[in-house]
Amino acid sequence: MKKLLLSAALLSLAGCSSPRDAGYIEANDGSGIVSLDAVNVQDFALAADMMLKSLYDSPAFVGAKRPDGSPILMVGRVTNDTGSNFDTSQLVKKMTVSLTKSGKVRVAKAIGFGGPEDQAAAEARKSQAAVTGESAKPLLPDYTLSGKILENRASARGVQQASYIFQLSLTEVKTGLAVWEEEKTITKQGSRNSIGF
Repeated sequence: MKKLLLSAALLSLAGCSSPRDAGYIEANDGSGIVSLDAVNVQDFALAADMMLKSLYDSPAFVGAKRPDGSPILMVGRVTNDTGSNFDTSQLVKKMTVSLTKSGKVRVAKAIGFGGPEDQAAAEARKSQAAVTGESAKPLLPDYTLSGKILENRASARGVQQASYIFQLSLTEVKTGLAVWEEEKTITKQGSRNSIGF
């Protein structure tokens, strides 16, 4: 009888502590896992949204046109100066997709950093040279986008706080002047990682 009661008690405890069933969530609605130790997908989404709002509200691209269409933006370095290992293209890609769709700019892929973009560009230039007898010259960008992601941590009375500072600059190539700069901070606080609201 004791074994039966013990088994029933263990089963009921196991049922109470069973893991949550997997399911889909919307990445931008704050319901994802909030980690104090890393930048999460919702942090990138929030930072990109705030940066884009600032950029769209700025006069950076007002009157910026080329004879062949919208101005060209090249993404420079966005460095990760935090203790976490992540790819900064998670922020940049969200922004360039929105900017390209808006028609405000065309995005040029940086050549010379290696990777699939360089290979694809090199193959396209070879194909064009084979057909036309001359190699394509890449268009020079009108603007470059660069930046940095920083981290600041604090703790008191068992509560941890992690702040991630997103800094971006848009520079006009011909003048070297910054035509837009923004800094947005995302701060998370708690005693442990949790699931958002």
